[in-house]
Amino acid sequence: MVNIVLNIIGVILIARWFINHKKDYKSTKIKKTFFKFNRFKSIIISFLIITIPILIINFTSIESENHISDAYLNKNKYIFSILVSFLISLVWLIYIYRLDIFNKEKKRNIFLIILLSSILTSFAEIPYNFIHSLGFTDTINPVDSFIYSVFGIGLIEETIKFIPLIIILWFTKAIDEPYDYILYASASALGFSFVENTMYLNQHGIEIISARALYATVAHMTFSSMIAYGLFLIKFKKTQIPAIIIFPLFCFLAIFSHGFYDFWLINKSVSAYSGLTTIFFLTTVHIWFSIKNNTINTSNYYNKTKFINNDKIKVYLIISLLSILMFSYVYVALKWNSKTANVFLLKSTFVYGYIIFYLIATLSKFNLTKDLIKPFKLSFKHLIPKKQYKKRDF
Repeated sequence: MVNIVLNIIGVILIARWFINHKKDYKSTKIKKTFFKFNRFKSIIISFLIITIPILIINFTSIESENHISDAYLNKNKYIFSILVSFLISLVWLIYIYRLDIFNKEKKRNIFLIILLSSILTSFAEIPYNFIHSLGFTDTINPVDSFIYSVFGIGLIEETIKFIPLIIILWFTKAIDEPYDYILYASASALGFSFVENTMYLNQHGIEIISARALYATVAHMTFSSMIAYGLFLIKFKKTQIPAIIIFPLFCFLAIFSHGFYDFWLINKSVSAYSGLTTIFFLTTVHIWFSIKNNTINTSNYYNKTKFINNDKIKVYLIISLLSILMFSYVYVALKWNSKTANVFLLKSTFVYGYIIFYLIATLSKFNLTKDLIKPFKLSFKHLIPKKQYKKRDF
């Protein structure tokens, strides 16, 4: 039901796009200027990324001549999983790194925190085995499962992602502006996601790449950023609430959000309501964007001559996220056949189409204003992102 509603919203947005451009066309005196490439760049790029693989798979012999055998797949599945997981983390790493516009971080520091997080994540089984040995495990009972999701999964995984951030804070001077907290927290989350995605892709197949890239990886960055945002508020004195309250509060928000997100997905007795995870995910993405915008606005290196080119960010996300979707389409075609791949693409479009649009629209609308911290406002309106036009975006 949630996906149906979101797709209806998507159709409304497409209709609104046509109506707005029709009005623009009528109001344009010199009609040929209306058809500039920049106006339709996003649509053209999206169309090419989607249609080229479809045409190749359905109208050439590539699919039949390059079929992946089960033996070859089983032999190399783990290697493929590592490479695809690396690709997912790289896509989002480039995105968050591009937002660091005032005092660019050294790449070696970013690599260090990702490496630390990946190593720690590899030992995540130890705390899980420990709490399981105490009898604290997931059950079919919704209440017990929810408690486990929050104080088992959420607590353990957010702690693992938080440790590398603390190490960077204690032993280096790399984090010296507000956005650095979000950048390094998100990078730590990407190290965690790299290991976790490798495991899931190896177990369930590379065709779930869209779910891992669009949902899980973004969710991990969002939850980690909540803790980092609390540290930012304390360090830069952006709140009058005592640190002894702020830090535990934001830690709990991250842990609770993580558990709430997982609960509706893992507990079979509430599987009928798993759509709540999607709604919650969209809400947290909205919060994550606000967190990033606020910390960039309050940079102690703020320079009004520098800005974020929203148009370039949008194009980057279009190319990256749609390419991930079409990569999974090609993989399914080579693993099975073109007919199965076409059905897979239709289902994926239904499930992930709006999510891709939402991520692209929401995560590429930065508006920089020195020292401005906008409060978090949640409403159904944020499910319909508004387009912001700026001359310098083009």
